[in-house]
Amino acid sequence: MNSVCFQGSEAAGSVAKVYQPQAKKFEQPVEQTLQNDTVSFRGNKDKNDSAESVGKALAGILALTALIIGGLGYAHKENWAGKLKNEKVKNTITKIAEPCYKLCHKTKEFAVKYYNKAKEFFTKKS
Repeated sequence: MNSVCFQGSEAAGSVAKVYQPQAKKFEQPVEQTLQNDTVSFRGNKDKNDSAESVGKALAGILALTALIIGGLGYAHKENWAGKLKNEKVKNTITKIAEPCYKLCHKTKEFAVKYYNKAKEFFTKKS
């Protein structure tokens, strides 16, 4: 009986391919030699570097946080909480959304100020 190795996207319940490392030169052979009548359920190794995946996760978390803060700031600006009938919910949302609006407003002022400074610097006439 041949050795069976489930590689790639195969699941444990799928039909297995008989893995023969000598059959194709572009495939990497199994790192350990499998004995006859042996089944291996190894998948492909994760090729992502741990620092790269941590950076992607951090960037995703920061982007999600910025979207949430921006959404709450916009909700405060448009007074969406004022349209609610329940006073407890209205007060809670207002307490959360007001600092988000102030942060968004200060960020916008900062960006516009330094955008105008950079624009003046590059458009100066000699």
